Amino acid sequence: MHKKIFNTILKKLEKGIQLPVYCNTLRSNREIFEILLQTAFLNIYVETTVEEMNCYKKQVCSADTVCKRIKTCGWNKILYDFKNINAQLFNDWVDKPKGNVYVALDYHDVPRYVRKKRDWKPRKKQCDDIDKIVHSKKQSGTHCFHRIISADIVEEEKFTLAFEPVIPDSSIQDNILNVIRDARKKIHFKAVLMDRGFFNAPTVVSLQDEGIPYVIRAVKTKRINKLLEDFIDDNRGWRVYDYEFNTTAHSSNKKPRIKVKTKLVIVDSSVIEGISTEKFKDDDRYFIFITNAPVVSQDVAFQLAKDYRKRWRIETGYKIKKQFRGKTCSLSYAIRLFFILLSFVLYNLWIVINSKLKHRIWGVHLKYVHLTASLMSFFCLLHAFFKRVFVQR
Repeated sequence: MHKKIFNTILKKLEKGIQLPVYCNTLRSNREIFEILLQTAFLNIYVETTVEEMNCYKKQVCSADTVCKRIKTCGWNKILYDFKNINAQLFNDWVDKPKGNVYVALDYHDVPRYVRKKRDWKPRKKQCDDIDKIVHSKKQSGTHCFHRIISADIVEEEKFTLAFEPVIPDSSIQDNILNVIRDARKKIHFKAVLMDRGFFNAPTVVSLQDEGIPYVIRAVKTKRINKLLEDFIDDNRGWRVYDYEFNTTAHSSNKKPRIKVKTKLVIVDSSVIEGISTEKFKDDDRYFIFITNAPVVSQDVAFQLAKDYRKRWRIETGYKIKKQFRGKTCSLSYAIRLFFILLSFVLYNLWIVINSKLKHRIWGVHLKYVHLTASLMSFFCLLHAFFKRVFVQR
């Protein structure tokens, strides 16, 4: 079984990503991808992988050759190839939902540790990933990140439908629309679930123009806090308000001001759960969100509040993707983006393999059909070890 899993992953990458091969090329793409997969599954550097492989095999491809082969492609070509692989994986997914589903949209920030400007020195090597850094609040000891926006199915079956890199020169709304349009080609939305980071007028306008139903958690501004106080005084379980964005607070002065109207919904979580109010903190008891879905009754409002909890499944997906991500010290954005997108594709491959095991497509009869991410990594590394140590002798 470990051979079947490893070869399935390797063939998908070989067919989908066309690394440049010239007449004088000594190393095949298959050998390159074997090194990259081992790097991803072990969460180590390419250089470390090559050193480990040198212990039980002679004439291993150097780390510089691997990085140069990726860098030659360019990050735009890499993004295009990974999107094609992702589309093929969705077609191969046996358990794909047939009806409308909830889709979560969120940013995934990969830390990029850089020196302060006063400590920077002229670099001899070409460095183009610094220009692609996005600055955000401090996390993991840095304010600098390489950011990816993705759309994930967050039902019982999860899948990353689309992804797009976010760079300083790109428009946030364009990135959101590109991801949504790519995801809509694959499946129909019940609603898009988004966190407070998307609570702004331009994003809401973009979603309304595309005709996408959304549920976005609201930021507690002064106006919303005043509505919350009125809601608490009324002692009700739920209520819907007409809300118009304060354009001075949620839009840039350089851009034309956008006025957008939506519905603000406040629900009392203690009523939904049927739990005593003493067990809730003030910040957790009242759930406030905006939506363009018709909220005509208490059942609808409570159901939307319950369904919003599914958005946390995209965060769980990001944790699993980190298990499939190799490391690099390269200054090339193409190489760094390659490792990030490789983790996204390996995550979807893990889901596709689980669906095939579940339906006995490979003829494997197991009592427990769920293959954990760690176990899949172990099987692939086990096969790579046996292949190099025993087969080649």
